[in-house]
Amino acid sequence: MSLSVAGAPDLSGLIELSRDPALDLKPVILRVQTDLFLSAPVHDRAILQAFESLAAGLIPTVDEETLRIVAEKLDGCPDVPAGVRAALETRGFPIALPREPESEAEADRALAENPGALIGTRVLERLLARARTDADLARTLLARPEIPPADLAPLWLAAEPEQRRAITEAVEATAALRPCPPAPRSLATRLVEHSHSRDVQAFITALGDGLGLPPNYLGAASDPAARYDLLTLALRAADLREGEAVFVFLTLNDSVARSVERVFSLVTLFRETSRAAARDLLCAILGVPVMERAGGEHQPLHGPEAKRSTPAAAERGGFRTVLPSRLRRTS
Repeated sequence: MSLSVAGAPDLSGLIELSRDPALDLKPVILRVQTDLFLSAPVHDRAILQAFESLAAGLIPTVDEETLRIVAEKLDGCPDVPAGVRAALETRGFPIALPREPESEAEADRALAENPGALIGTRVLERLLARARTDADLARTLLARPEIPPADLAPLWLAAEPEQRRAITEAVEATAALRPCPPAPRSLATRLVEHSHSRDVQAFITALGDGLGLPPNYLGAASDPAARYDLLTLALRAADLREGEAVFVFLTLNDSVARSVERVFSLVTLFRETSRAAARDLLCAILGVPVMERAGGEHQPLHGPEAKRSTPAAAERGGFRTVLPSRLRRTS
């Protein structure tokens, strides 16, 4: 795929226009942005990133009729970014996933189910990426005893409690070796305020922005219970105090707050997971880079706000993708 396309639409003007607080043009901008995206002759990296950045930010704010129109237009397009898909699904307008070659998917499943098959590094990486959205494949990989727990970190949400603990312990062993700069206390304050006012969307947005997570990061969890487990890892990575996390569990969502057992399990997860391990697990689950050093200044885990490391910084340990231990050893 070409990295630059002559005549591709320039979306920078729309992005700037959408940030003007005096104009309520969000529905129009989203529809125009969608049309421009679909009309592009080739969806190169720049176009995909620009569309995801703007559309995923606008989708939570516009009316349902606009969402219906946008979802109908995007349905069937194979290049719709994952963040846009997740944002539409969150608002109740899911669009069909692109169909992958069935023979390739079947071959991967057959390989994972064959206990005698030797799964190499690159194959395992591909299987883990696919298993993030394939529950059956995730369960199959989690059941293979020869795959080390650290390698299974991307599948932590799908693991049973005992296996989750084994994965967390394996991640703890390496996470502690990387610096974990403190998050600003202002982030915790904002989160507590949003939870107190039960502004769920503002809470999720503030937490994601504070950590620099991809748009609609909670879409990585397939069910509400797993979604709150993922949220708990994010709260730990955001450096909330335990009392603040408990307050969130008791105020943000009534269904969670009414279950003493559920609140206790979330508090236990928060308490027993170090902040560094929560950061690394979160990044492994989402498939995003992890920050190792920020010179004492908080920087997001991922996103445009993250500073690019210089060669000198790279020698000391800058940004590095979280890779399972075996993948690091053999890559």
